[in-house]
Amino acid sequence: MTLPSFALRRGALIGLLLSASLVLVACGGTTASPSEGSSGAGTVAVVNGAVDISADELAFDANVIQATAAEAFTVTFTNNEGVPHNFSVYTEEGGDAIAQGDIINEGETDEVEIGALEPGEYYFVCDLHPEMNGTIVVEG
Repeated sequence: MTLPSFALRRGALIGLLLSASLVLVACGGTTASPSEGSSGAGTVAVVNGAVDISADELAFDANVIQATAAEAFTVTFTNNEGVPHNFSVYTEEGGDAIAQGDIINEGETDEVEIGALEPGEYYFVCDLHPEMNGTIVVEG
């Protein structure tokens, strides 16, 4: 093997290893457990009776909504991706419906009215994509 041939093979091997590393990094990430929901890692609070939530890449931008007991609020839900979504609230996963939003398409917004809730935790979800879910924490 000549020196130029060895250098070319070594360079090709290094390039291949770097490409493989980039692919692994791009495909990596964390996966949320069902109890954490698959939604964004954020927490949002109801302020002045309103909170904004959006959907993109099959996830809500927050997985926890903080609300005050005995105070109704409105969720303004915006769909930022090309598949339909909705925003619904239940007493718990698989429980009774508290509020069910309309199914909306990309670029659309729906306002979902949530009546006054007792202290505790409630479940929110996209009914079309149950992996998109989170928790409403009601305190006070």
